[in-house]
Amino acid sequence: MLRSISIVVFVSSMMSLSAQDQRAYIMVPLNYQQTNLIQANTARNEQLKPTGFAPYLVEIKELDSILDVDTKNWSRKEYDSWVLRKLKNEHLFEVHTKDFNLQGDAALNLELNPKKDATGRNAYTNTRGYVFNGTVGSRIFFSTSFYETQSIFPVYMDSVVSRRGAFNNGPDPERGSVPGYGRWKGYNTSSSYDYDYTLATGSFGVRLYDNSFLQFGHDKQFVGYGYRSILLSDASTPYPFLRAQFSFWQNRITYTTTWAVLQSLDRIAPKSYNSKEVMFRRLGARFSYLSFQPASWFSLGLFDGTTWTWRGNSSPASIEYYTPQAFLYTGNGIRNHISGLNGQVTLFKMLQGYGQYAINHGGRGQAAQLGVKLFGPVRNMIIQLEYNKVGQSFYYSSADSNATTFIDEPLQKGTNELDYYQHNDLILGHPMGVALDEVIVKTSYQLRDFMASFSMNYTRQNAVNNPKTIRFLQIEGGYIINPKSNAQIVGGLIQRSEVTPNSAQLNELYPYIAFRTNIFNRYLDF
Repeated sequence: MLRSISIVVFVSSMMSLSAQDQRAYIMVPLNYQQTNLIQANTARNEQLKPTGFAPYLVEIKELDSILDVDTKNWSRKEYDSWVLRKLKNEHLFEVHTKDFNLQGDAALNLELNPKKDATGRNAYTNTRGYVFNGTVGSRIFFSTSFYETQSIFPVYMDSVVSRRGAFNNGPDPERGSVPGYGRWKGYNTSSSYDYDYTLATGSFGVRLYDNSFLQFGHDKQFVGYGYRSILLSDASTPYPFLRAQFSFWQNRITYTTTWAVLQSLDRIAPKSYNSKEVMFRRLGARFSYLSFQPASWFSLGLFDGTTWTWRGNSSPASIEYYTPQAFLYTGNGIRNHISGLNGQVTLFKMLQGYGQYAINHGGRGQAAQLGVKLFGPVRNMIIQLEYNKVGQSFYYSSADSNATTFIDEPLQKGTNELDYYQHNDLILGHPMGVALDEVIVKTSYQLRDFMASFSMNYTRQNAVNNPKTIRFLQIEGGYIINPKSNAQIVGGLIQRSEVTPNSAQLNELYPYIAFRTNIFNRYLDF
């Protein structure tokens, strides 16, 4: 039904739109480094652009200019050799004509830890894939990507990934997902690595006018202006979706709503030899966002994230799921319902304050975020301070009469997976789950093709049975080979300590070197 409606709307829109605007637009990358550059450019140029719900549209030429990071005294050398142009200046694949644009790159992350563990193995990540995006005319935009990865994780990250799998008490030993990627499988044919997982995205959209568009595909989204989001984060895994966004009054008012299909890693039947990939239990979801931006320096938005019970694992039980309105529901078929505010204020084109506040309508807690971001004091330097607080049970809502159950783990044994605000056993909001206080300090600087970053996280997890304090430090430096693909050679160091009342302090040091195309967010700070 939704597919047929979307096709009719797309065709009708294309027939009725004029062709006066010849600028080509694509979706911005969900990458922290590049997002900061885009936000700094938006603040400097005082653009009235709805950016609270990402990804959002940006002109191809403008995006290339932002990512080049040119300065007044320096511009990147343009090479004549085809090999050097592809290595330093251009996308690996590029086609640009009057009515068609296509650009694509190989996606790699070859990361190695030189330090061996107790079994004599090196932790590492080996990612290979591709990413393509482009436009047809001035209205149609599309993208696709695929990443195949094998990893041996650092010990702390291994416990994060395997902990999701430990939630399952059933016959499926391969239950769990890698944050930001997808469901993992044990790689049984080799002893050289532990996890095998993929990330695949793809979308197609039609720009109706200015910042208004219709889009459908399989991808992730992000609500907010900070590093974390307590409302909707890209730290989960991609999901099928249909998105409609409409801007009015010269982008001062924007409404976007997404119909999505989520799933729990709870199979509808036991695995068997003849049916190894039995369907998982599904949820419908609606993510809606209404923003008001009277000036470029101020915006305020109202978010609504709702999951719905599916009838027969094939369709939502309530007609309200299909309607474009949000915020006011009768409650029929709703499994989890989170609403919140999201906003930002930018002063002097360089100082941005932002925040979020959310409640769960099931009466299961609250969450809040406060942050400040400084685009400076010198060009291409970002300094950020952020505080997140998520209450117990916030991402959990149940009609169970036992309302005294406290949820203080991302997924807690003895509860129903479908009662969580989650997809593939990963929370859709803050990736570390509930019952936490978190302080984040981040800074990054880029000088020509050289980059450096520093990140420090202090997290107090207030679990009843296993409270802990986590300190996470990451330092990284490197050289940007190509800003279009964000190909980099980097070296870094992660130092993590975990303190619990009932055990000695756990420390881990993880040095690494990597060659990567840094296109999407990879979350390691747990």
